[in-house]
Amino acid sequence: MGAFYLNKVKSIIFGFIILILFLDLPIHIRDSKADVLFIHGMGTGNFLPEENNPLIMTNANVIFNIDAKTYLSRININFTGNYTIFNPNKSMNATLVAPFSLDFNGLESSCTIKISNITIGYQVLEFNTSGAPWYEYLDWSHLQNRCFLLINVTFPENDSITIHYSFNAYIDNMHNYQILNIFYDVGTSRAWNGTISERVEFKVYGKRPDSYSSYKENLFEYNCTISEIYNGISYVWEWKNEIISVNSVYISYSYYNPWNRLLPFIIFPIFIGVPIIAAIIALKKAKGKKYRV
Repeated sequence: MGAFYLNKVKSIIFGFIILILFLDLPIHIRDSKADVLFIHGMGTGNFLPEENNPLIMTNANVIFNIDAKTYLSRININFTGNYTIFNPNKSMNATLVAPFSLDFNGLESSCTIKISNITIGYQVLEFNTSGAPWYEYLDWSHLQNRCFLLINVTFPENDSITIHYSFNAYIDNMHNYQILNIFYDVGTSRAWNGTISERVEFKVYGKRPDSYSSYKENLFEYNCTISEIYNGISYVWEWKNEIISVNSVYISYSYYNPWNRLLPFIIFPIFIGVPIIAAIIALKKAKGKKYRV
């Protein structure tokens, strides 16, 4: 009778363990899928006209200096962009806007915009880009709320001007996401008339990106050129006198630790199994004492 009772208790305990594992396992499998990773993107882009006009952006040269030496806590970014715009008509005034992400801390206070080495003023506007006339040029559609720098510029007749745009910013709270993409909106160049020659370079120091933008579009290959620089690595995308068909280029950092997904599979059986084993041992001891009495 005692043996039957002990076996019955064992069967109940074993069934209870299996039931818990089957109920809990799908949750861990679901949470371990790649499509639930928290992917965050932040970046900036080319100036573009607020309204249609005859202006032509002939050249754009952009450099990101990315200091990722302490990337687990902060990434520092220095940005410089030079944009040459040609006015084929009479002298005119135009409002230009440049998009950037809200997560670039310190951008607004450190931003400098110059024309002919003269600093000009700017405004900052935050709004939802859905339905905006330039929405088609912006990638990362989940980032609908963007900030825009607004400037008013006078363009001389049948002449070019160059806009110099720079800022220092940083990204922190790195543990809030598992994948971080730092991008540049090259699609904004399509808002201008004609073709463009554009060069975008990411100079990265410290932690190297885990991936970067590389793509093929309309049978033309636009491969990222990677080269070693002093204490770092350079990623360059370049177009020569053409229309840029893609919307963005980027580098990506991964904060995803697969052990965080596997840990429940290791700890859960131990957490449940140890008390069960202890209970079985206790029952055996109790049974032994009963028969000795």
